Amino acid sequence: MNMISPNQVPPSPRLSPNEWQFAFDHVIYDVDGRAQFTKFLQSEYSEENILFWWAVEELKAVGVSEGRTKFESTVQEMYDTFIAAESPLAINIDHDTRTDIIALVEGKEPSTFPENIYERAQAHVYRLMEKDCFSRFVHTNAYKDVAKKLSLPQTFRFNCIRLQPGGPTAQAAATN
Repeated sequence: MNMISPNQVPPSPRLSPNEWQFAFDHVIYDVDGRAQFTKFLQSEYSEENILFWWAVEELKAVGVSEGRTKFESTVQEMYDTFIAAESPLAINIDHDTRTDIIALVEGKEPSTFPENIYERAQAHVYRLMEKDCFSRFVHTNAYKDVAKKLSLPQTFRFNCIRLQPGGPTAQAAATN
């Protein structure tokens, strides 16, 4: 699946005045940034998060450009890969979200799959990556390289205090 241009920022980006979210969005929408973040997630044994998040982004493009048949097969492939019991890349989502997706897919006619079937799970995974994984990623040389390339902040503001990634105060604030 390669429907979205690797460097394409979403049409209605989730960018805000919040530097942290701004930096995270730019990292995951940039091909090099996403590659570095994915390597970092692999080192933490959690690359399924970015793989799922990106698969949902591509699914959105499939629904628009390639028609319903491709959409339905992609939904099923993603279900088998990320949601189903014993799936090889099971994502960490809440029970209610997983149960709702299972109810929409298992034993159902693919023509009934809603276009937003994975949106809630994608939002959950996004928040998990942004709040948890990214807070550790910003302390790496890989982030510093990506930040320099994309002109992203090297320091972040928490409660009106300017912190630099890597310092003990920054680590404590990033986990709050």
